[in-house]
Amino acid sequence: MRNILLALLFCGSVCAQDKVIVHINAEFNGSNDWYGIESLAGVKLYSGIIEKNPAIKEKYNITKVPTLLLFVDGKELSRWEAGLDMKLSATVREVQQTIDSK
Repeated sequence: MRNILLALLFCGSVCAQDKVIVHINAEFNGSNDWYGIESLAGVKLYSGIIEKNPAIKEKYNITKVPTLLLFVDGKELSRWEAGLDMKLSATVREVQQTIDSK
């Protein structure tokens, strides 16, 4: 996974590239990175750590980690957030179906 937190601040340059999935987590929660990120097809994949660039937390209203964001043509269309256990329960199939339908 590639770290693109700075590029996310300028989402027009990153997210305007068709479909983009962004995986955001925190250093303290690294053991709960979403397992399926590398299995997704038809999207550009990016990841980032909120402690390394706190402006991301504010700009995208990140309140739970990990969080997956789906951008299509620069607009956020879907979001998956962790539960109280700080794990993302979305399945690869669920996320992929959302990607394919957009």
